[in-house]
Amino acid sequence: MAAAKKRTLWLLLALLGAGGSPQALASHDSCAADLLARHAGETLSYRVDWKGFSLDSVRQIAQLEDGRWEAQNRSSLLFMAIEERSHFALDGGQIRSLEYRYDRQGLSNKHDLRLVFGSGYYDVFSPRGDGRMEVAAPVYDLLNHQLQMRIDLACDAPRPHYRYPIARRTRVSDYRYRRVGEESVTTPAGTFTAVVLERGEADDKLDRVWLAPALDYLIVRLVHQEDDERAELQLLRDPRLSGGSG
Repeated sequence: MAAAKKRTLWLLLALLGAGGSPQALASHDSCAADLLARHAGETLSYRVDWKGFSLDSVRQIAQLEDGRWEAQNRSSLLFMAIEERSHFALDGGQIRSLEYRYDRQGLSNKHDLRLVFGSGYYDVFSPRGDGRMEVAAPVYDLLNHQLQMRIDLACDAPRPHYRYPIARRTRVSDYRYRRVGEESVTTPAGTFTAVVLERGEADDKLDRVWLAPALDYLIVRLVHQEDDERAELQLLRDPRLSGGSG
């Protein structure tokens, strides 16, 4: 009898360690798909303040005809513009990167970048040189990792840390966020209760991110501090009040 109880205990511990039941995993998968579907076609307007300049930034996500997803971000200031596009698939609640593009208009194109993801690698295409980077899955890009962050916060139990390997031109950068609590934050879009994540250290480089549970953990504010330079992104309009239009 004692041996049977011990086997039962070990079975329960193993199930907990494996992340729960198949029903819980299915719930996570549907939660991730539902989150993206709810916000497909939504236009998000942000302002980016940096070095005395204010840039307008517009973000959207859409599902393509073949079932893949596209996220895009366009920032503009006078005659300059930066456009990012991320194509990805959603597999089991996990974003799988397919292609990422970063293009600058009205400026030198030497920083333009295209990444094409395969199994265990991604190919780099850039005016500064092409190449191939060997990687271990999962790997994200600068745009879609923020969507994976929303999925992780909305569809999983809270964790103290979140890790996202980000594909860059010459390396994979390890973005490690720590959860520091909740607080009220006010932006031009309104006042929100937000989960706060941080990356880095105050005496070096520090990113502080506010994500609103009421908006499916949308980023409503982000501050990047590096030495004496500070950049800030703020949500300009609550998408629930604007009907998702820009």
